[in-house]
Amino acid sequence: MEGVNIIDLPGGKPEPLMSYLKALGIFRLVVEQADTSAKMLWHGGICRLQTTLNRDGLIDFFANRYSPTPIVGPWGARSGFYPGSSEKSAREALNQIVTGAETSPRLGDFRNAIEEIRDLLRTNGMTEKVSDDNKLKLMQLCRNKLSSDTMVNWLDAVFVITDDSRKFPPLLGTGGNEGSGSYVSMFAQLVGSLLVDRSDCAGVANALFDEFTSTLAGISVGHFSPGAIGGPNSSQGFEGGGGANPWDYLLAIEGTLMLAGAASRRLGSDTVGRASYPFCVEPVAVGYASESDQEAENGTRAELWLPLWWKQPVTFAELQYLFAEGRVQLGRRQARNTIEFALAINLLGVSRGVDAFVRYAFVMRNGLSYFAVPLGRVPVTLKPTANLLQDSKLTQWLSQLHVACRDTEKTPARYRTALRQIDQAIYEFSTGNESGTRGLNHVLRALGRAERTLSIGLRFCEKKTLRPLQQLSKDWLEQADDKSPEFRLAVALSGIEANGEVGPFRAYLESVEMKTGSFQWQKDQNKAAVWSNRPLAANLAAIFLRRQMEAFRAGQSVIPIRSPRPAALNDVIAFLYGDIDDDKLADLTWGLAAIDWPMVDSWSPRVEDVAVPFEFGIPRLLLLAKPWTIQPDPRRRKQPEGRRWTVAESDTMNSAHDPGVFAILDSGQPDSIVRCVDRAAHRLKTVGLFALGSRNRRLAGRSLAVMSPFRPDRLLAAMMFPLSQRDLVAVANAVLYPPESEDS
Repeated sequence: MEGVNIIDLPGGKPEPLMSYLKALGIFRLVVEQADTSAKMLWHGGICRLQTTLNRDGLIDFFANRYSPTPIVGPWGARSGFYPGSSEKSAREALNQIVTGAETSPRLGDFRNAIEEIRDLLRTNGMTEKVSDDNKLKLMQLCRNKLSSDTMVNWLDAVFVITDDSRKFPPLLGTGGNEGSGSYVSMFAQLVGSLLVDRSDCAGVANALFDEFTSTLAGISVGHFSPGAIGGPNSSQGFEGGGGANPWDYLLAIEGTLMLAGAASRRLGSDTVGRASYPFCVEPVAVGYASESDQEAENGTRAELWLPLWWKQPVTFAELQYLFAEGRVQLGRRQARNTIEFALAINLLGVSRGVDAFVRYAFVMRNGLSYFAVPLGRVPVTLKPTANLLQDSKLTQWLSQLHVACRDTEKTPARYRTALRQIDQAIYEFSTGNESGTRGLNHVLRALGRAERTLSIGLRFCEKKTLRPLQQLSKDWLEQADDKSPEFRLAVALSGIEANGEVGPFRAYLESVEMKTGSFQWQKDQNKAAVWSNRPLAANLAAIFLRRQMEAFRAGQSVIPIRSPRPAALNDVIAFLYGDIDDDKLADLTWGLAAIDWPMVDSWSPRVEDVAVPFEFGIPRLLLLAKPWTIQPDPRRRKQPEGRRWTVAESDTMNSAHDPGVFAILDSGQPDSIVRCVDRAAHRLKTVGLFALGSRNRRLAGRSLAVMSPFRPDRLLAAMMFPLSQRDLVAVANAVLYPPESEDS
């Protein structure tokens, strides 16, 4: 057995697209025509072959023995099969190939294909260029009647026959034509020039090894290489204003056969036959660094994610299988767009052995011409947290939002912006190097902003049948937790439960109501939904006052602010001091409101030593989430110094709520905090609880000298955060005199 040679091909790189396709073409042709045992991988950013051929043997094979694939397209313009001046160049090229085959056996297959198609056209009376109405018929005839397997592979690469139509994969334009040019005509002309006339044998070494040659005659290459601007066959011969090596073009077209498409029928509610093409997805406008959003949305017809592998070489059969399968699974279905593809490769929904993908977008430039623009490489990595993003509740909602925003001309910009921010966050999570937790946190914020945007456009939601986002997995509470106070506070707020006629916290964010176990938009504007376009503190204060009003209207003795995940006291105090990112807290609160809260287990934060501001602690003791009572701790003799009070569950309460205390904070008066604290302290005094602030507990009802750094609206907003029983104990011991029996 001959020895295996390792041959690096600097001429075959993952970018631009023509270079990637050229590498595939080189590998395919070597295996099919020279060395069936050859293998390929990407090494150091270039194509590497493992083959029995040596360097000189590889050059000799392409220069002297390579047999070109019959690349023809009788259904398209400039095919060379019809009379007329526009067909002249291609017609002469086909005739040159037929004549050249008499002395060059390597052109035999091409000649046979040309003659077989000519016979097919004559037999079916197609002596003139076919009309658009008959193109499908001709494509079906070619697909069913032509005998060459290689020819059939080419047909599968250039078009796909569905139930009653044909689809054109983006790689080769519309059936081998791009604008007024023809890929098949250019290929035939190059076969005549390079293999019959042998005009540029030196170009082989340049194509394979990127070696300089002074005799290179550049040509235009269509969308395969944006650096060589010009249309395929945009002028006679090879003059198109481009600069590509003709051998590059020839071998790249050969490489397109690896991406043969197939008609597939996707089961489920969508049973319409749909064209499937290897690693091809609908574009989503993310990652387009230099383009406007409008151009990215309207000027991109498809994306192609092409696999890279460098850990292990592959055989030709393995590579054929990879491209034949050509799909990336997101759960039980195939990824359909950019976002789903990027997400799926984090869940190993790709074939084993693929290490990364290079992403290409077919973007419109120069009028009506499309170019394959490389948008970077995305590694295949396992991120278990990505499972949250394939939750059916989320994917269905996102899919509906994508459909709703599809008409970019008629859809208001605010909805498209909200969707784009979600897509961008998911894409960055899927492709970035940052932790999964941080990425999910950003996704959650984007979801929250989108829900907030939709909540003020109920007419749009009704027209597009968009429901509120809801019933997300409770796993978000752990996996999106970036350990920030904003996240913890948002969890506490969004989990606030309903109590009788007072709804859950979400009902005060947006106009929703619970029907048949799920949230629905409330057509008659919900007056409880008081969140508006104002600062976070003002919104939380408004929600607090609204819940207070509804609770007392319903005859409830306390404001229901119970949550299965109460806030930590030190986080609430950080909020009071303004040491919180309010925008982040607002976004997360809206996002976390979509959690399936009835499924969330109760949990209380760890109590930490913290200085409790007096003006917060005194009124806060009037807000108890349960019928609790503040009473002396029966174990106080054994407790650490300062622990004299406890909060215990009881049938009676000794700190009944006084709505007037909090209405004062909403008055806007400069002394509102002082009056609020005085009134709260007086209320506590009536049940035997005395606030610190005077020499004698008996005089504690006097006005308290409070110098507060807080804004009244922020102090009122802080009352909205649920606290655990243990934190309420800490508040009581921080702002109350000890029980009377211990007074000195």
